[in-house]
Amino acid sequence: MSVVQVVKNYVTKMITDSEPGYKIMLMDKHTTSFVSVVLGMSEVMRQEVYMFERLDQTSSGENLSFLKCLVYVRPTRENVDLLVRELQKPRYGSYYIYFSNVVSKSDVKLLAEADEQEVVREVQEVYADFQALSPHLFSLNMPTHSQGLKWASGALGRSVQGVAAVLFSLRVLPSIRYQNNSEMARVLAENVRQTILNESSLYNSPDAEGNTLLLILDRRDDPITPLLHQWTYEAMVHELLGVASGRVSLAHVTGVADDLKEVVMSPAQDEFYAQSMYLNYGEIGQTIKDLMEEYQKRLSKQQKVESITDMKNFVEHYPQFKKMSGTVSKHVTVVGELSRLVSSHALLAISECQQELVCGSDHSANLQRIRQLVADPKVREVDAAVLVMLYALRHEGHPNTDLKGLVSALTRRGVGDRYLKLLSSLMDYGGARARQSDLFGTQVPQDVTAIRKRFFKGVDNVYTQHKPLLLEVLEEVMKARLRETAFPYCGTAPSLPQAPGACAGLRGPHHVVVFVIGGVTYEESLAVHQFNTRNTNTRVILGGSTLHNTASFLSSVEAAMEGIPRKTLRL
Repeated sequence: MSVVQVVKNYVTKMITDSEPGYKIMLMDKHTTSFVSVVLGMSEVMRQEVYMFERLDQTSSGENLSFLKCLVYVRPTRENVDLLVRELQKPRYGSYYIYFSNVVSKSDVKLLAEADEQEVVREVQEVYADFQALSPHLFSLNMPTHSQGLKWASGALGRSVQGVAAVLFSLRVLPSIRYQNNSEMARVLAENVRQTILNESSLYNSPDAEGNTLLLILDRRDDPITPLLHQWTYEAMVHELLGVASGRVSLAHVTGVADDLKEVVMSPAQDEFYAQSMYLNYGEIGQTIKDLMEEYQKRLSKQQKVESITDMKNFVEHYPQFKKMSGTVSKHVTVVGELSRLVSSHALLAISECQQELVCGSDHSANLQRIRQLVADPKVREVDAAVLVMLYALRHEGHPNTDLKGLVSALTRRGVGDRYLKLLSSLMDYGGARARQSDLFGTQVPQDVTAIRKRFFKGVDNVYTQHKPLLLEVLEEVMKARLRETAFPYCGTAPSLPQAPGACAGLRGPHHVVVFVIGGVTYEESLAVHQFNTRNTNTRVILGGSTLHNTASFLSSVEAAMEGIPRKTLRL
């Protein structure tokens, strides 16, 4: 049950099912990113794919009738119109059209009418309508999902299509539950359920699996996790450098080589990264050192070319050596830049303060430390502002709160008005009144076990004390203790078309697909990875509107609160 493998299989099937011969792949901006994070372009080209083009950027007039065209696009109105135009004046000898989701009969009819030269050989639906970032993680790559705390234009439809595509591609038939205090979650759940009912024929296959849960959550219930610095390799890269469709820009790094100005950071295409992505900051440094030493050993052997046999060995092993050389150069550059940023912006001190703030209970010590860091010139404006945001969320309603003093400290150091407005917006977006969960463990636990878990859990690493709320929810799912008042069912399982082996109810689900409206984080991805490793009988897939770092989360909060009058903070 790997979303990466699902997308790979679909792309491979598109290529191999068409007639032999040179082909071109015609994609849109979305499907281009779907392919690029799971398959290297060189890997696709080895399967007779000659060239890649964007449907919205095609060159006009050139006749390439000797090529076959594989079309892989989302079934949008724009794409159908562009395909109609393409088929009216076809540039290629034959077309194999694959839509990434369910396509309407009316759109298929439009394509048939445009195909006067009868160049279309196939029109099929493949359910690869999402970005598969790792075997258990997917994103819809939709940064803005909400406006005025309601679904933004087009966002609901896109979310329904994306979530349904994951379910269809994995061939799982779910019961559906959603976060009860989120109207957006309820609406999404109802629309996904209706889509499943409308496409019930997809579950006629004997390998369609039941005993599955689709759980729809809202980011507003946990606004803390996207604000915290994380220390795994993949999380640091995303937070400090930014990742877009598996690519990282290093163009800003002083003295960087031309071939390293943009590098691929995708576990599906980089074996070293796949093995190292969950390592923490200290571990990745040692791993890079080991990689360097291994490279140097191989380099010294390569330099000893003294006979015909040595030459032969050199030629045979040169491709692997060249690949290793590129891997070393890339990761040494990336880790070097991460190390520079951590040091120059006092990020270890910032992270320690963040962790103590959200996991500890000493208000006075938290307040004093935040004051010191806000005044520190090494601390970036965004980190200073986020500390105050975390303080406002953590100590909301505390009798001795000094939020007013912290806001004044931000103003004195020249923090922009944007962050001061965001502080107010964030409290409306994810403050106590917006949440249904006990995010900080401030409510009285109901039993001794809960008390022991909360206060005597032990901490091996001060920088990784925090555990996302999602992990607690998953543990409740696994134990069949998820409260129906907080996470009601959408409809009932027996009313859905039943696949062979489908089970009504939730006890012991074999598969759980979690979708977070408003986006997920790499900390939550790590938690799911660890959860899957520990619990071999339950497989969890995690997805969201987008994949957040701090900057993207704050931007999404701004968009979500647009048009809603800000309440005056109690300072």
